[in-house]
Amino acid sequence: MPRKKTFQWHADGETDGVDAPSRSARKRQSTALQKLGEQLAALDAAARSTLPLTPDLAEALRLYDKIRDREGRRRQMQYIGRLMREVDAAPIEEALAARGAARQADAALFHRAEQWRAALLEAAPETLRDMLTSCLPGADAATLEKLERTALAARAESPGSPPHARRALFRELTAAMKNS
Repeated sequence: MPRKKTFQWHADGETDGVDAPSRSARKRQSTALQKLGEQLAALDAAARSTLPLTPDLAEALRLYDKIRDREGRRRQMQYIGRLMREVDAAPIEEALAARGAARQADAALFHRAEQWRAALLEAAPETLRDMLTSCLPGADAATLEKLERTALAARAESPGSPPHARRALFRELTAAMKNS
């Protein structure tokens, strides 16, 4: 029997199969959706509940959490990948991206607060108020006064003692930075 031709020409000049993705493209898309399913499986149940998942996919992910056998988890992940091909992945990807952006913003805030805490601990006591106003331009006087007192207490701590005041300074700085 002769081979089937992959392209059939029509009278209007268009070909069949040109608009269809290649097998490799379908495989890449399927692999990407399975990776997205793995990202969903890595989240805890509370984080997953906020995502726009279909009931079948949510149930498959709950079952994946219960399975402890390695081969069973692999097969369940294959099933999750198949379910991912049936859903619209764009809202899920957007929700995961927003979640990642929020985590990055929190990490950046913590790094900035840590840098300011180190700078406040090394600065001269007379310059603390000026540093705090440059760090928190929209903060009120009571917040600046409280931070200044905490910074002075953190400076007074001995190096061998527990860093209670330094931790308190960090907590107060992060709270003030979130509010401003």
